[in-house]
Amino acid sequence: MALWGISTTTETQANNYALPKNLLETDRNTTPWNCFADERGWVYRRYGTSENSGLSTNYYDEVLVPVAGLNTGGTAGHGANETGLGQATPVAVFFEDPNKASPISVGGGGTTGISTAAIGFVHLVWNEPVFCSAGATVLIKQSTGANIVATARSFTSGSTVTAFVNGSNFVQYTSYNGQISNRVAFAFTTPSTGISTVLSIITTSGVVGTITDFSNVAAIKTLSTDLFRNVGGAGTTGSIGIGASTLTIKA
Repeated sequence: MALWGISTTTETQANNYALPKNLLETDRNTTPWNCFADERGWVYRRYGTSENSGLSTNYYDEVLVPVAGLNTGGTAGHGANETGLGQATPVAVFFEDPNKASPISVGGGGTTGISTAAIGFVHLVWNEPVFCSAGATVLIKQSTGANIVATARSFTSGSTVTAFVNGSNFVQYTSYNGQISNRVAFAFTTPSTGISTVLSIITTSGVVGTITDFSNVAAIKTLSTDLFRNVGGAGTTGSIGIGASTLTIKA
């Protein structure tokens, strides 16, 4: 079952953080960043809207590969050869493609840019679903000007989402103040001036805020440049895997 990333080895960039290897990051319809593990096994979240993140309340989950025994040892620090879920671990971070296209709007992960005074999103992906409270933040650096704070928003008040919670089966949440997903959207506003300014995600500050996994264990919030992925804004046009996660402000 090596194809499906089921193993006791350490999850690293080299093994794609153990995510199923048949998924393609260049197409949002088969992206590994909508795939996560819970007690059922490897699960793929299929969204009914262009918002591929915890801001969407329209989705269904498809169990790709059932895995037995994930409800045992499911706490942080379980043994290396023990079946179970560890802490939710970040596996990718990138700017959302402002065009929300599929495949992504420009080859290799680049985009046509983002306008001035526009709302953009940084997407941070964990290998398990998390509860992310509204107000959690990540930082964005401008090539000129002060840093920008990207803030986790909440899905629409009054809406209900259903989540498969470890140990509790399916649970409904209405008006949760935050996002319940493996893929959390952090919103920011681009400056009203500064055409050609390049935005880049600051990893050294990590994520600030309350984030727990579905076993009520604090999620890992440290970030590194290894997490940059070519999904809208990352890389140079026509070249997959080249460049940091950047986004350029256009007119």
